[in-house]
Amino acid sequence: MTCASYAKIYNRALTEKESVYAVLAGILIPLLDDFTDEKTLSNADLDQLTTFPADYRPQTLEEAIVKTIICYLLENVKKPEDCINLLRQIIQAQHWSQRQTDADVSREELLNISLEKGGHSLVLFHFLLDEEPNRQTIDTLYLMGGILQICNDIFDLYKDYQEGIATYANTCDDFNVLIAFYTNKCRQFVKEARKLPYSSNNIEFFITFFVIVMARGAVALRRLRKLQIQLGGGVLPISQLDRKQLICDMEKPMNFLKTAWFTYNILLK
Repeated sequence: MTCASYAKIYNRALTEKESVYAVLAGILIPLLDDFTDEKTLSNADLDQLTTFPADYRPQTLEEAIVKTIICYLLENVKKPEDCINLLRQIIQAQHWSQRQTDADVSREELLNISLEKGGHSLVLFHFLLDEEPNRQTIDTLYLMGGILQICNDIFDLYKDYQEGIATYANTCDDFNVLIAFYTNKCRQFVKEARKLPYSSNNIEFFITFFVIVMARGAVALRRLRKLQIQLGGGVLPISQLDRKQLICDMEKPMNFLKTAWFTYNILLK
């Protein structure tokens, strides 16, 4: 869905081969995340697997799947050199994300980890399309990927905490600050995307699709702010809370309406 929506700015749908690349990338990125989060693969092996996949000898089914996907993409995408360079950047971001389990990691570092990990992962989709790279477009995708990573962290607040992973969201001591930062980032994305050298109609479709996703994060943040106020402020005591208290049910009609309102608000300001 991400890749198909992005292709709209070029006024076209994905080709059959691009659809295959997008599906494979959708399998690849979570597996790379798992290797890092679950520490099932050393950094050296992960580097070799993604940099010299043809020479790598997989020890597990997951490693074999990753090797097969990367080799297939590098043999078929239009810009394999760019693709492998992007994979290296994704892996470097994954290595950095291991700091999320360290007690001395700062909130500033957590923020930068999220922005870099999300940014590089999303830019990968650009190199799956049969289009010439454009620096302005890549920078906009990088910005969007960071926002979507923070949005994902907002919804994974409980899960990340249970797994011992600190994020910019689950260490937040003032959700008013995070709301302001998140909203400004969303509006920055809209501003930068509207500068892209493509049809305005296609750009607005692209922007609206992803702002709807971002707006869901804005709804969840307001719910977390309310909970934080109820508990007297400060970092949420997640270990003492029930999972339901931290989950924002986006299927509720009121949350659907709030998502529509925040989408409208982000697009127009």
